[in-house]
Parts: sequence; structure tokens; C-alpha cells
Amino acid sequence: MTEQVVFEKLERDPLHERVHRELRSAIIAARFEPGQKLTVRAISSAFGVSTMPVRAAFARLAAEKAVTALANGTISIPLLTREQFDELIELRMLLEGIATEKAARVITDEEIEALQLIAGELHEAAQANDADAYLRLNQQFKFAIFKAARAPALEDLIERLWLQIGPFMRHYAADIRGQLDTDRYDAVIAALRRADGRTARAAMEEDVAGGAVFLKRVAVFAEEPTEPPTGK
Repeated sequence: MTEQVVFEKLERDPLHERVHRELRSAIIAARFEPGQKLTVRAISSAFGVSTMPVRAAFARLAAEKAVTALANGTISIPLLTREQFDELIELRMLLEGIATEKAARVITDEEIEALQLIAGELHEAAQANDADAYLRLNQQFKFAIFKAARAPALEDLIERLWLQIGPFMRHYAADIRGQLDTDRYDAVIAALRRADGRTARAAMEEDVAGGAVFLKRVAVFAEEPTEPPTGK
């Protein structure tokens, strides 16, 4: 990445919990690229904290397979193999499909209207080829549905998948406008309005699958190493 990821300065304890939470959210939201190198010192400076809570946060993220600790002390955002990517997509389709079907039974009118607003912003971001806005709104849309399912354990499992695959979504930036052909936001919303869980689930699965086809075409996988991006 060419720009430094900016975090809010942290002031209250426990700092390691807050640092972990913020870094975790940034990884899920695709604010880092696959292969990007991070250093404890740079992240500590970005948060305005000492290195200890950052080291503790990175240790937890490594245990969650969200980052890889290198021998020289640098932290790397992992690259995925094609096999790993396919497995994560298969699991995403299954779990996100289930969550969407569950949401159709209990989602409120207010939640549907909020989804409609996000979908409109997503369309505008795609037309403007605004990768950062699109990635942020895409996550916001999906997780609003998962939360609406009222299934915390399922939502947690999905979040763990996104923790591993989130950085790969940076590759959408290769052609954000192209996502207009694969997005199924309107179909998902229409099915949710009808409380049609089966159709909503199918639309979500199709959305994930369509995005995966694009990513497999443009992404760099671990089997195809290139000069990794650098970051702070």
C-alpha cells in the first residue's frame, strides 16, 4: 500500500485488547494487502502506544492465522494458496448463506431500509471506482445481514473467515466497476423483504461466488510470488 493506515490514538486500558480489536477490524475490512509487511514500531506509533500491547495483539492475531510472524520480527499479512482460497470461499458461501436465510425470518423493516441505503452507496462507489469506499460498504452490508440473523456464534465464525480472506479483497481494486456485474445486493434485499429465506440465501451465495471468480482472475496467490507490497 502506498498510504499509511491511520488509527485513532488509544487512551484507555486494556490497551492490548483495544489494539487487537482495531487491528482485527482493519484486517477484516481489507485495509491491508496480502503480503504486506508490518512492524511493531510502526503500528505502535500509529496508535500512539508502547510496543508491548502491539506485540500482544500481534501474538493473538498470529494464533488466529490473521498474520504471520517472520524470523526477523516483522509481521506479514499472509498470502493464500489457491487451495486455501477455494476452501475459504466454500465456507463463506455455506455460512453466509445460512446467516442470510436466518436473517430473512427475523430482520426488521428498519434493518432492511438501512441495507437499501448501503446498497445505493455501494452502487455509487462501484461506478466511481472508489475501492476504499466499496470495500468498507461491502463489509458493512454483509455484516449488517449477519447481525440481523440474531445468531452470534454463526456471526463469529463468519468473522473468523473474513479475518483470513479480508486482505484478499483488496484485489477488487483492480476493477471496482466490474463488481456491478457480480453484486447481488438488490436480489438479497428483495428476498429479505419477502421473508424468502431460500432465495435470499441463494442470492448471497451467488454474490460470494461471483466475487470469487473475479478474485481468482486478478489476485496473486502464494504459488505465484511477486515483490510483496510494503507498508507501515
